[in-house]
Amino acid sequence: MPAPKFLRQAAIALIGFEVGLAFAYLALIGLRGEAGPFDFDGLRSLPSWLQAILLSAIGLLCVGLLRHRRPMSKPSWLLPSTLALLCFFGAVDELLKFHLTLGQVDWKLIYLSLLMAIVVLGFRDLVWLWRTHRLTVLWGLAGLVIFLLGGFGAELAKDAIAPALSTRFSSETVFVIEHLRITLEELAELLGETIILYAIACFAQQVLPSQTQRLKHP
Repeated sequence: MPAPKFLRQAAIALIGFEVGLAFAYLALIGLRGEAGPFDFDGLRSLPSWLQAILLSAIGLLCVGLLRHRRPMSKPSWLLPSTLALLCFFGAVDELLKFHLTLGQVDWKLIYLSLLMAIVVLGFRDLVWLWRTHRLTVLWGLAGLVIFLLGGFGAELAKDAIAPALSTRFSSETVFVIEHLRITLEELAELLGETIILYAIACFAQQVLPSQTQRLKHP
């Protein structure tokens, strides 16, 4: 079943807004040296709130699947419930940044371990999803890959090249490179979350036809 037009349009509009935030951040950094509420690396800034909202929306969709598909044979309660918990945890962490109190390796291992646990525990559900909703799964995987490459890849790149940058380039150049890295990291996370949200919204629209019809014809 093709995705509804309004879901595609909403996803495209949201991606455009996120790209606009990235350009605004870079422009403000270049002009003033700081970005205020547009700071991609700030505490409870606009991008931070947007990430928390996206993660919360994914979690709420998963909760909605649990609530409205009873008795629910596929997917089982385990996959949407664990994904919802991870997203709610990530949303709170995005606003409070308590992962910064941990070492770099520690918090990455925590999130990767949680993701692997979801894959292992929900393997049968993922196989079923692949067989019955393959396009949706591909969208979700694309979002996850973008999120991981941005969130973890950019951090790993920073750890690997930071010493060399500080010795070979001026402080101004290092400043520019670091903010470009931050932009790439945070924008990739936003884009990944948006694509995952789009995939889960499409899945919910496909498997909850009665609820969809009820919303259209109250």
